Amino acid sequence: MAPTPSTALATLPSAFAAACRLSRTEGELFERCRVALVRRFQSELLWLSLVSPTEHMPRVGPEEGFDDAVEVARLGSGETEVVIHADPSVAGEMRAVAMPLALGLSVVLELRSILLERQSALDDAVFQLRALRQVARLLSSVHSIEDTEQLILDFMAEVFFAWWACLYRPEGEAYAPKVFRSLNDRLRPAPIATAALDRALPPGSAATGADDVAVAALVGPGAELVVPLDAGAERMAVLVLGSRISDKLYGRAELELAGTLSFAAAIALKNSELVEQLHSAATTDELTGLYNRRALEERLASEISRSLRHQLHTSVLLLDLDRFKVINDTMGHAAGDRLLIEVARVLRQQCRALDVVGRLGGDEFLVILPMTKPSEAQVFVARVQESLRQLEQTHPDFGPCTLSMGVAESPRHGTAVSSLLAAADTALYKAKRAGRNTVEVADG
Repeated sequence: MAPTPSTALATLPSAFAAACRLSRTEGELFERCRVALVRRFQSELLWLSLVSPTEHMPRVGPEEGFDDAVEVARLGSGETEVVIHADPSVAGEMRAVAMPLALGLSVVLELRSILLERQSALDDAVFQLRALRQVARLLSSVHSIEDTEQLILDFMAEVFFAWWACLYRPEGEAYAPKVFRSLNDRLRPAPIATAALDRALPPGSAATGADDVAVAALVGPGAELVVPLDAGAERMAVLVLGSRISDKLYGRAELELAGTLSFAAAIALKNSELVEQLHSAATTDELTGLYNRRALEERLASEISRSLRHQLHTSVLLLDLDRFKVINDTMGHAAGDRLLIEVARVLRQQCRALDVVGRLGGDEFLVILPMTKPSEAQVFVARVQESLRQLEQTHPDFGPCTLSMGVAESPRHGTAVSSLLAAADTALYKAKRAGRNTVEVADG
């Protein structure tokens, strides 16, 4: 008795399901399904093929024998057709169950399509989680503002595989292109008017594609994704990305991911600014903007250590304004503050890039001159004295402005901060007793 269709197909559903799970391509899927059919019908002369408007998959089956094969089933699923051919010796047996077979194969293809979509969605979710983890690392570590800007730009550009990216920061009446990177010949973007961009993208706006006419007109041609980086009502930056290396468009998933990452990036920028403000407050003299005593002593300790390690000379100059009390008493403390600010400006201008200048307190300043002997420090002293003579001409209300200076050298006069400053202080008072506007080098 011939087997009924249900008996003939008894073992195939599980075999097709296994093929669907294990196959990575449609060709591999069809080959696994063909092997299951070969086992069931005991013949190698079976062929499967898939025809669709977008692709024509090569026929799956042995190279020889197809010329004598007959079509036993053709089933359309949408615009796709599954076709089964078999050798005449088994065609009769297969034809009885051909349509259920073709239907089963078409269902397997649809299931595979669903699995691929879900796998793609899962891959996207995993990618987003990795991106969020990277942002969490960025937030958990403290960087300078410049480092944070570069990290955000590089991270976002790589997450979205953009050809180019630019991070704009608000500066006055414009968003300035602060950090820029490009993998092609894209030119650095121009600044964007603050008011115009804020109108087109008010604070709190989500990431948007450049298909928005108002936004596109501001960011220029080539931009495809605009991401505001807002920390509450404060706009920290605006990120503009170009087209993707993969040539894929920015879809809804990319816009949502950009929105999630933008908030974290904005917080990272805000944190870096707050940290730098705190550091500045802790190390900077509020009146003059120079280093304060704490920062000076830390820098001096580092320079002494370096001079000992590399056998270098480091000179320090302790400077005191002559007759500063007279200015305060006759012109008021506000005038005295203005004079201190001017003297600080002079000292800063005459320092080299490697020199350190700060205010110890009151009218006393300290200048650290690395790799400099006391005799070589006289060049700096001469420049400062000349600048103070010019200050008298531009600010005659202060009268003559002079400095008494004491010079000490490490390691000759001390190998610790306290001993070196003490030696410079002794030299300074010696200069004061000598009649002011003089320079004395520590003894020894």
